[in-house]
Amino acid sequence: MRVLIADVDVETAWLVQQLAQDGPERRDAATILTIEKLRRLEDLARNAGTTRQAFQKIVSARRVLGDHADLGPVPDFPWDPDAVNPVPEGLRVQAPAAS
Repeated sequence: MRVLIADVDVETAWLVQQLAQDGPERRDAATILTIEKLRRLEDLARNAGTTRQAFQKIVSARRVLGDHADLGPVPDFPWDPDAVNPVPEGLRVQAPAAS
C-alpha cells in the first residue's frame, strides 16, 4: 500500500505560476485562497510527513505568492531516504544526562 504524502499537485503549481505572473501588487481572492491552501498543505506536511523536496516546493510556492509568514521550524525528515544526514549515525554523540 502506497502512503500519500503532502505535495503540490500539478494544478496548484500551474495556479501559483499564473498568479505569480500578476505580480505581488495584485492580491485578489484567488491569491489569498491559494496561499491559505498552501499553508494548510504545509501544516499537513509537518504533521503527516512528506519528503524534503515536497516540503520545499510548498514553502517556495507560498513565497512566490508573497506569503512570508513563518509557520514554524523545518522538520527533520527522518523518513526521507533522499534527505541528507549531516551527521552519520556512527559519529553521533549522545548528550550527557542531566543530573
